[in-house]
Formats: sequence, C-alpha cells, structure tokens
Amino acid sequence: MMSRKFDVKALFPGLVLAGLILIPAGALIAQEDNNRCEGIVTDDAGAPLAGVEITFKNIAKSVMAQSVKTNKKGRYSHNFLPVAMSEGLEIRAAFEGLKMVQIAAFTSKADGTKITTDTYMVGQSQAGLHAVMVPPQSRSDITSKAKCVVDFVLAPEDRFTEIYKRLQAELAAKEGKTSSDAGAESAAAPDSTKGAPAAPVAPAAAAGPGPLQKTRALIDERKYAEAIAPGKEAVAASPESAEAHLYLGRALLQVENLAEAEPILKKGLELDPSMSGLNFDMAMLFIKKGRLMQAIPYLEKERELNPEAPSVLSNLGKLYVDTSQFDKAVALYESLITLSPDNVENYGMLADAYKQVGNAGKEMETYKRMGAQDSSGMAFYNLGNMMFNKNEMVKAADAYQRAIAQSPGNAAAHYQLGLVYVNLAKFKEAVVELDTFVKLSPKDPKATEAKSLAADLRKMGG
Repeated sequence: MMSRKFDVKALFPGLVLAGLILIPAGALIAQEDNNRCEGIVTDDAGAPLAGVEITFKNIAKSVMAQSVKTNKKGRYSHNFLPVAMSEGLEIRAAFEGLKMVQIAAFTSKADGTKITTDTYMVGQSQAGLHAVMVPPQSRSDITSKAKCVVDFVLAPEDRFTEIYKRLQAELAAKEGKTSSDAGAESAAAPDSTKGAPAAPVAPAAAAGPGPLQKTRALIDERKYAEAIAPGKEAVAASPESAEAHLYLGRALLQVENLAEAEPILKKGLELDPSMSGLNFDMAMLFIKKGRLMQAIPYLEKERELNPEAPSVLSNLGKLYVDTSQFDKAVALYESLITLSPDNVENYGMLADAYKQVGNAGKEMETYKRMGAQDSSGMAFYNLGNMMFNKNEMVKAADAYQRAIAQSPGNAAAHYQLGLVYVNLAKFKEAVVELDTFVKLSPKDPKATEAKSLAADLRKMGG
C-alpha cells in the first residue's frame, strides 16, 4: 500500500466527493386527546418498589401502549394514553419474582374530589385491572389535573398465598365484612382464574350514547365524513359545549372543509380557551392553508396546556424549522428528546437545527447521541457525511464503519466509505467497499461510476 496521499480530484475529475446528510422526514402528527394515569407500587409492608413495569393494554384492539417504570419512590405516571384506549384497558404491574396481589384504584376531579374508589384482590391468574375508564384531560368537566390513580401491591411468589389471605382479611375488616365472608373469599380467590375485578373504575362523567359520543367514536375510527352529521347534532343540542365544537371542527378539518371548520373551532375557543385540542386543531387548520406563522401561536398555547405532549412539540418544532426560527427549534427538540429519548427522528431534526445555527460541534454530538438509540445505522451514516464534508476522513471512515456494523446492507454507507478510502489512498479497501456497493445496489445510478472507479484503482495496484 502506498503511503502518500493522492490528489483524488486530479486522478478522477468526474468524481463527486460530497456526502449528503439525510434527515428523516416526518409528516405533521395528528393529535388525540390524552389521558393521565399514575400511582405507586409497594410491597405488602408498604415499602416502595422501583423498576416495576406498568403496562396499559387495549384489550379490544390488542394494542399495548408504551409501558412505564416506577421510580425510586415506587411511583409512575403515564400522560399520553389516547382517549381511544380509554375503554377496555387492562393495567398491570410486573417485576421478576413478584406477583400482583392487590390493586387500589380511584379517579378524581381537579380539586382532588374522588369520583370512584375501589380495592381489588388479584388471584393466581394475575389479570390486571380491567375496563378502566381514565378521565380524558380535555373533558369540560375535568381540568388537566384530573387523574386516574391505580396503586399496586406486589408479593414474592413464594409467599403469595400467605400475603393474599392477610391483605384480604384486612380489606374485609375495613369494609365491615364478617370473618366467614372473608374466609370464604380467601379460600377461593387465590386459585381463581377470574383475577380481574368484576366492577370497572367508572368514567368521570358517565353519559349515555348521544351525538357527541357518536362523533368521538367515529373520529376514533377515522370515519371523519360520517362524524360530521352527529357532530352538528351535538353542537345544536349543546351550543355552549366547547367539546362539541372541538369534535365537529376536527371532523370538518380532516375532510378538508376548512371554511366550515374555522368558525366552529374559533367558537370552541371562545367557550373554553383552556380546552386541550382546540388550539392544536386551529394550528393544523392554518398549516393546511399554508399560513405557518399564524399556526405557531396556537401550537405555543397548546404547549402551555400540554407541555409534554409529543405531537404538540413535534409539530411546533417542524414549524420553527420551516419558518427559520432555528434557535427555538433547538430548544424545543432538546426538550422533546429528553421526553422521548428513543425517537430517532427528533435527533435528526435537532442535528439539522444545530447545523442551521452554525453549531457544528453540537450537530456532531447530536448524531452520536442518535447513534446510541438508532440500530439502523442512519445516525452514524449522517455523522460520516458530516465528517466527509469537513474533509476529516479518518473520522468519516470510523462513522461509516459504525453504520455498516449496525446495518451491513446499507449500500450508501459502503459507497461513501469507498470514497473515504480513496481520499486516504487505501485503494484495496476502497475497491472492496465499491464492489460491495455495486452488489447491493446494481441499479443505482452511481453503480456505473463505482465500477469504473474500482477498475481504475485495480489498475493502480489497488
């Protein structure tokens, strides 16, 4: 191998050496109302348990929401359960070597007033709390501080029956049951296959099916055109209901009837400016009209109401980028990554924002952070392109090699690494990478160029 460097552009004048930074593209994200559920997990003596996984499963749709884990104080909180999942939920707590033995659940209004409160014993089936109706944060009768609390008590597997009987006896005494009643239940429940409670936690405002409920259900099913008629009925029946205006406006918005949607949503905001969703939908309306600067204040207001809602933050970040407010975009995407560290797209958007403000150091650091979360190799590929464009070939080679290690089939990474090796006068290595690129992407427009370059390198002794 020759040790001196070559003037690659002189040797191969037609060769393009600039890498392309690829940023994952993302469409605007539609917002759904969010529900909040929180609680604490302890052992049978009341000591908090850390690291317990809490899962939320929509039984009817077989959909599992993102799980959360308890902190050092045994507490957990989930703020992003969509309303569509509020019926038929099963909430469970799981930790190796432990089993659920008791669940206490209640819902409350913003002032702390309990709406429902129930305590259940969990049998050997380990079924979680079923049919939980979590109060949606956007309901007019509940502010964002409304919540559903589900507390768990876990017991070691080898002491489960003993602890079950003791806790059930304590619960029976508290509820005023006789000892014989408690004894009968204790004998049967631990081995029962019906571990789920018979009675669900009730919704905050249990109303019968009506036009508003029909509208919400149809929107949940994405049948927006069908939701318009009952939505209009709901507004006519309750002209002072901001919620009715929200859902009618949302249905109209989704079918692109912007002329009718705008006054409906504006009326909803007049009725209740603090209702979650109204500001978001107004922002989406202006985005659809191409009036981005008018959309921003609405999303900023929505962020005040829901400071941790990913859909709000993501869309606001994209608006900041599209309107060249890159300093604001940087701050927002840093917050979003803190909330959702496993969302790879946010790293790409943040890195691009840092690039736009001229902070190359932070741009590179962001791609490295992305690489720790991204198994596709795209993060290190982007980092390699960045180093390539700065003519830092050794660092570029390292990044492309990492990308290929994560994704051996990444043809673009092989191609770029081949160009890096040419720049480093590592011709044998360059030939290998270029040949690999051609095998992986024989129909790529650059394949002919890569073949020609590899052939020239072989003639030079590569």
